[in-house]
Amino acid sequence: MDMNDYKVTDGVLDLSGSGLKQIDSKAFFNARQLRTVILPKEIEHIGDWAFAKCTELEKVSFTCPHRPGLFGRDVFSGCSRLSLMEFEDMDESASRLLALCANRLSFDQLIRSDDVGKKSWYEKWDICLTTRLKSDDAEARMSAALCGEEDISYDGIGSVDGEMSGETGDFVQKEEYNRCALCYLRLSDDRYLSEDTGNIIKEYIYKNRLGAGSEGSFYSIFEECGSDLSFLRIYLDVVQPDRETLQKMINILEPKDVYAKCYLIEASNGLESADELML
Repeated sequence: MDMNDYKVTDGVLDLSGSGLKQIDSKAFFNARQLRTVILPKEIEHIGDWAFAKCTELEKVSFTCPHRPGLFGRDVFSGCSRLSLMEFEDMDESASRLLALCANRLSFDQLIRSDDVGKKSWYEKWDICLTTRLKSDDAEARMSAALCGEEDISYDGIGSVDGEMSGETGDFVQKEEYNRCALCYLRLSDDRYLSEDTGNIIKEYIYKNRLGAGSEGSFYSIFEECGSDLSFLRIYLDVVQPDRETLQKMINILEPKDVYAKCYLIEASNGLESADELML
């Protein structure tokens, strides 16, 4: 079985009526035309790396309940755009966080857990996140190397097998932005989020604000999170920047971030109004 056996229409691979019970290892590896995959209710197993490096894949829908034995290893590894992994018995909150297990969080075993969607699963998800936030960059690089991440180049030279060129420093920055993106995504989807974990996440955002730490919690909003205004609101809520810092943020932003600039201008004007009231 390979990509040539199936028809993809407008980025959609619909296998819902195929009766397919198994997808072989690497069956759709590096199939970059895929944006949505719909799997049949009869599916029993998906082999290792079956959809790995499908870099445009955004959504996977299962027409069956979640089952722990369904997945092999790293089925969706490298699917950086994957944002929803839907099951018949799962709500949108769990679907979003499950998708993050495959790419940003990189704890593949959570996809195979037998308690997906339950409070205990969210707690495990949060343990993985806080562990990720506490790990240093050297540890992250070593973890990637040991797990065989082929898309990281340590010598700055890309290869024909899809390896992404870039210095080790590029990976470190990418990893930092990814951690910050996870913080925003979890705060925006806070089901079963404990106060302690919420405080750890907010502390990480604050420590890496513009002008402190890696500054990743500011720049990741625009480099990694599509200039999402809801994340910018979280940033302002946590950091509480003064007017001078807001002006610096406005000046840093590029013309394409016009909505974010407008939002920051409004926030700055609000601070001025509050100052006037205090005089």
